[in-house]
Amino acid sequence: MSMKLQDLASELRLSEPELVQTLATVGIKVPTGVKRIPDKDAGRLRAFVNDQRRRSAKKQEMVTLPSVVTVRELAEKLALPVGEIIGVLLKNGLPVTLNEQIDYETAAIIASDLGYQTNENVAATEESTLTPEKLWEILKKEEPERRRPRPPVVVIMGHVDHGKTSLLDAIRKTSVASTEAGGITQRVTSYQVKTKGKLITFIDTPGHEVFEFMRKRSATIGDIAILVVAADEGVKEQTTEALRHAQEAEIPIVVAFTKADKPETNLERAKRQIGDAGLTLEEWGGTTPAVAVSAKTGTGLDTLLETILAVNTVHPTAAIPDRPALASVLEAHRDPQIGPLATVLVHTGTLNVGDHLVVGQTTGTVRKLLDFTGTATATAGPGTPVTVIGLDGVPVAGDIIQAVEGRSAAREKARLTVRSLPQALAPKSIKRTKEERERGRARVEHKPREEEEKGPKILPLVLKAESQGSLEAIRNTVLAMSTELAAVRVIRADVGSITDSDVRTAEAADAVILGFTVPVAPGVQKLADTADVAVRTFDIIYNLTEDVRTRLERLVPPEVIRTDMGTLLVLKVFFSIRGRQIVGGRVQNGHAQKGAKVDMLRGDEHLGAGTVLELQENKVPVDEVRAGRECGLTITGEGKKMKEGDVVRFYTEEVRKRGLQ
Repeated sequence: MSMKLQDLASELRLSEPELVQTLATVGIKVPTGVKRIPDKDAGRLRAFVNDQRRRSAKKQEMVTLPSVVTVRELAEKLALPVGEIIGVLLKNGLPVTLNEQIDYETAAIIASDLGYQTNENVAATEESTLTPEKLWEILKKEEPERRRPRPPVVVIMGHVDHGKTSLLDAIRKTSVASTEAGGITQRVTSYQVKTKGKLITFIDTPGHEVFEFMRKRSATIGDIAILVVAADEGVKEQTTEALRHAQEAEIPIVVAFTKADKPETNLERAKRQIGDAGLTLEEWGGTTPAVAVSAKTGTGLDTLLETILAVNTVHPTAAIPDRPALASVLEAHRDPQIGPLATVLVHTGTLNVGDHLVVGQTTGTVRKLLDFTGTATATAGPGTPVTVIGLDGVPVAGDIIQAVEGRSAAREKARLTVRSLPQALAPKSIKRTKEERERGRARVEHKPREEEEKGPKILPLVLKAESQGSLEAIRNTVLAMSTELAAVRVIRADVGSITDSDVRTAEAADAVILGFTVPVAPGVQKLADTADVAVRTFDIIYNLTEDVRTRLERLVPPEVIRTDMGTLLVLKVFFSIRGRQIVGGRVQNGHAQKGAKVDMLRGDEHLGAGTVLELQENKVPVDEVRAGRECGLTITGEGKKMKEGDVVRFYTEEVRKRGLQ
């Protein structure tokens, strides 16, 4: 059975040119002069046209999506085959299954790429998912009459090796700094001290530049910032960066000038530099207190603690103790014997052994609480740092822990929480403009394969670390090393020892495994050697980042610098066969040189390229001929046969190694 093309066009309301174009799009070939097509082909064309019109109509609507949606549900919302949605996700480097959940932002990106407009229905998820922004709103709106004083949370911030941990060590009368690899704090750690009957909570933040985001997070959860400045070195890059974070967090600042006991100390210079950085000290009529201290001799420590209490009097801290606890994860890791451990800071409420918790997509029941000394405790009130044992997984530093009624409620909240795509795994082709970031939207750009091949050389990495905080810091830092010439792609980033699964992943992606303060599981090194997978472990962050930098630099293609030397006008062609020509001519400018590279030109036409094999002047071999003189030369290289009037351009090329910038 068949159908007239004219009748089909009338049915589908298509003009003759539109019909011809649509037939070609669908892949239906109609020979010239043929006026009918089989019913099967007519059905294909009819289905295609109707589907395109349905999609076009759908694209005019605003599609409402929940904050969390499965791939199958997204396909249903957009009225598209689920395979098409999965295909777009795969093209952007996101392998998913049809029942996998994605967040609204990712779904909106995909929908936008397909031409659909979306908005978010946040009502249901907002009731179930607590973000840091919502936590601050809750804390600000707590009933004043129910609040009780709590210990102030003091963040210790400053440049690397300016004595932050040694200062806190001296305050606590213990030894901590010597246990850190290289003497540098590599995680956020928290402690409490008592002075004049009052507790103060301290959070020590890493000073190395790789941990910038950790310092920023610590400033956000702190009440007072201690800006540590070594009196012998003054203000450094990370000093100003830490100051910026504290100012952005709008918390009071106390400057502690450390190493005051050293002979080379120049306290007045350090104070001037602090002033240049934007702080006006109290002794100069400003509002920023400053204390000179020495962790070695103990000078000024009592004054510093009294200053903190004085600032806390002006900026009192309070919270409601008799409510379900809300806390922030400072850092987390997996202990081989105990399992997941999370160090948290309680903001409001009281955390108890036996509480049911939800944090991100992780749940659990508090089996044990450990204070900063490692001693078991039954409760932890507001302003208290405590280690939680009993979570089912390792949470992400910065996540909010909620105590909820019952394990089932915790699991339901965790189910509704979908983490945004990690930057390391986000599609390379997702680009955000300032306006799009403000809207929480992005645009997916599909690049041709040729353009992708012209992009940066890729260094694939598998990252392992002992804690979630260190892992985030390392991942963010190595990703920031990427340039237009060479870029890092993190294939996997996880907490725990290096396992055979990591090796298999690295083998498939031709990646390098980098571990930070983690062991290599038994037998894994042998497997890695067999699979030819490089495994490197580090205890000091500098060494890890330098290893990545070296690997990236090896990927950077060398820079070829061309230097033009001169030109020659061809006066006579003596000999020409494929790959070899002998010509005579006059050097017009610059000079001709034996061994130089050449371009053979005829007007704007490029005839070929080659190298000067021999150069003669007055039939005598020479290495160089200057402008205005005549010479003969033998050129090797591919190109068209030259003739009188052509031009030979001489040049050299220098290959230079390039850095990442």
